Amino acid sequence: MTDIDDAIRQALSAEDARALEEFSGEQPLIRQAFATMAAGPNQVINVMGWMGGFGLFGAGVATGWQFYRAEEPHAMALGGAATVMAFIGIGLIKLWFFMEMHKNQIIREIKRLELQVARLAARGQV
Repeated sequence: MTDIDDAIRQALSAEDARALEEFSGEQPLIRQAFATMAAGPNQVINVMGWMGGFGLFGAGVATGWQFYRAEEPHAMALGGAATVMAFIGIGLIKLWFFMEMHKNQIIREIKRLELQVARLAARGQV
């Protein structure tokens, strides 16, 4: 901890410290992922992204099976390309969700700082 963190913690009351502890700490990855679907302006898009990810996984497995069972080179090329494209799509969806989770973490941290500043300002220490 730095000196400023210690000064902030000493200035907070017990109630303020409990509120601060509620916002501090990392959430588990699974909870963060499901929080993207829980609320917010992008809730519908996030749910569609989850469904699209599962759909692309199913398509990737199906086209991978077709690639495995193909006997002609042309069918193998089509099946292999479709499988690769499906899994690239899954990767892009996952990348987008990780950016959403990162955005939520930043917003959470900003809210925590706003709470600290507001509590200190109410005491006249800022």
